[in-house]
Amino acid sequence: MEDSVTDAAKWLFESRLTKTAHDNLPDACYPATTELAYKIQEQLVAQIIADRNTRTIGYKIGCTNQSIMALLGAEEPFYGRIMDDSTYSSGVRLAASGFTHRIMEAEFMMVMDSDLPGSETPYSTETIKPFIGKLIPAVEVVDHRFADFTKVGVKALISDNGIHAASIVGEPDAGDWKTMDLAKQGVNLFVNDTLEETGTGANVLGNPLNAMAWLGNCLQSQGKTLHAGDMITTGAACPVYSAVAGDRILVDYGKLGKVQLSFS
Repeated sequence: MEDSVTDAAKWLFESRLTKTAHDNLPDACYPATTELAYKIQEQLVAQIIADRNTRTIGYKIGCTNQSIMALLGAEEPFYGRIMDDSTYSSGVRLAASGFTHRIMEAEFMMVMDSDLPGSETPYSTETIKPFIGKLIPAVEVVDHRFADFTKVGVKALISDNGIHAASIVGEPDAGDWKTMDLAKQGVNLFVNDTLEETGTGANVLGNPLNAMAWLGNCLQSQGKTLHAGDMITTGAACPVYSAVAGDRILVDYGKLGKVQLSFS
């Protein structure tokens, strides 16, 4: 069993380096359980850290949109790790050739203000809010090792670090966001100055804070927790867009700010 975990992590890591797409993980190392998928993820992340001399700075939450959950046949979201060296400030220009896929997800990013204490009662939207400090408008670039990520199963996506590639972050809102109804906050995604997709915070498990509560509870069930300074992207607030070389992406979060990037 341990060999299959190691083999899967190595296969995914090498596929990232060569930017090759496959139908799925090899049958011999496809994880039988979600627990094994997260073990593969841990080994993959360790290899990425060593190869790129980077560190983890938080989490991405995936599959928080009901339509995506239905598409993937998922019963709950999943998470991956965010890296320091692939987190960029708004305005960054990235090489399109650096990615196999360039799937744009407009996301509310939240930053933990303090460690999340252990709790026998599951966290909720309201009980997790006091432990969160900043809210940041963000875009996640999703990338993966598969010809069609909708056909490989959630456990393969978890194994592949939640198919996370990069985060682009705008200017943080330090506190006003806590008085807002994030479920009603609109999000507009523009491509080359043309409005391409729209959505609201309600698309993120009903409210991005619901996603934060899910992550806090999930990590604690695994013997882990969120720590002060952790940055968390909470999932796509509007339909995704697949970018190509030459695209300029801008996401407008209204009073919460904007974030932009482009691909050379």
